[in-house]
Amino acid sequence: NAGENLATEPNGGTSANCASIFDVTSWLFRDNPCTVSYYPLCSRPSVDGLCEYPFVLVGTQCVHIITTGYRWHEARNQCVLVGGDLFVVDDCDQYHKVALYLSEQGYPYFWIGGSDEAEEGQWRWVDGSPMTMRLPYWSTLNSGPLEPDNPGKQNCLELNCAWMYRFSSAWCSDARRVICEADPI
Repeated sequence: NAGENLATEPNGGTSANCASIFDVTSWLFRDNPCTVSYYPLCSRPSVDGLCEYPFVLVGTQCVHIITTGYRWHEARNQCVLVGGDLFVVDDCDQYHKVALYLSEQGYPYFWIGGSDEAEEGQWRWVDGSPMTMRLPYWSTLNSGPLEPDNPGKQNCLELNCAWMYRFSSAWCSDARRVICEADPI
């Protein structure tokens, strides 16, 4: 901005590290010392598309990636803390959009919201709905058997880049990054 006498702002160097805006300066931003008191200009938390921060809109779902590794139950708690739950996907088109988004993030494994802990072999989403048990969602290991494998041992659901972000059963005690989802606003 051009300030008084057409001086270019910011012009206060290291002594003026706070921004202000006034009607007497034609609503131009100015830099000022942070020790000066002004009325605050407030805004609501940032929103990206139709999602509350920290979620972003991917296809039709608001998603948030937690890059710290957690066990599955801890991962679900972390999603609740940011206002969501573990990610649920049951639509092939949406699944494709999310897989593309994840491949851009560069992380190999993610916990999502499915398990068969309540009843072995009955995979369900955290919202209680049943899970589709075939391709394109579930992976195959090279030419091996269709996932889920290791019944009674691997009871939590991950998306794994080794299988092009397809579903894979995993030990709930493993640490994975986390995909959370929340309802759009």
